Amino acid sequence: MFDMTDVIDLHVHTAPDTFPRLGDDLAIARACAAAGMAGMAVKCHYEGTAARAHLVNQQVPGFTMFGGITLNYPVGGINPAAVHSCLAIGGRVVWMPSGHAHYHSEVTGTLGGWGNSFMQLYNPPDATGLTVLDGDGRLTDAAREVVRLVAAADALLATSHLSPHEILAVLDDAADVGTRVLVNHVMYMPQCDLDFIAEIVRRGGYVEICSVLVSGFWDKLRLDDVQAVIDRVGAGRVVLASDGGGIQTPMPHESLRVLADNLLHRGVPESELRRMLVDNPRHLLGLSGRQSTPQSKEDA
Repeated sequence: MFDMTDVIDLHVHTAPDTFPRLGDDLAIARACAAAGMAGMAVKCHYEGTAARAHLVNQQVPGFTMFGGITLNYPVGGINPAAVHSCLAIGGRVVWMPSGHAHYHSEVTGTLGGWGNSFMQLYNPPDATGLTVLDGDGRLTDAAREVVRLVAAADALLATSHLSPHEILAVLDDAADVGTRVLVNHVMYMPQCDLDFIAEIVRRGGYVEICSVLVSGFWDKLRLDDVQAVIDRVGAGRVVLASDGGGIQTPMPHESLRVLADNLLHRGVPESELRRMLVDNPRHLLGLSGRQSTPQSKEDA
């Protein structure tokens, strides 16, 4: 069985939330800590989690909850003021819009919803969805400021539910100022093929694969898909995360362990799994100090 010691899950959902969750911050933190994990980043679709993380970290020794903010309508959308405040109180991850992204509505057919009866964000009147691009296809001033605020805080920028075109614009701007970027659930939202994933890595990004998407309730990926990404760009630019916490899926630590075990049995070396579950998350969160950028197969 794969050893979860020191693993950091960069994508966890907890209660309180507007969607049903398996447990609150403290319950899931304690479960992950008991499994040997070192930390988790908690994403909430409607509020920041940095203050919540501060309280959890006083209660769970040897484990760190990393807070952040998701730039949906409840926090003002692409709002540099909200980002600045979150980072100032210890936030470590800034997620671009999720359910309120315009691209999300194009993929799912509904703004703020996930195509089921129990996951629906409130949409302001006349809302059409959020984008980081202006009418000319360039990053808005607000989006550029967010990229710079994240860089200044040595934090992580996650693309959440942006479109492929938006992601490339973010990556190019981030490269100019040294912002670390993680492209979330890269084969689900956005729906990227292997060539586009290689382009993300070529432009300096990391790609996330989420265990809850492999079969089960979400059933968006197969193990073959996961291994194909690792084989194409190398473990040095891949992050394995859970996107767990929903009641339809196992606890985050167990969901991740099962994915890791399956990949291990398929021949992925344990050293590469630990790179994707421990080293890369630490690097992206700025925990490993200034270091050379891990090489991908696309760079070799």
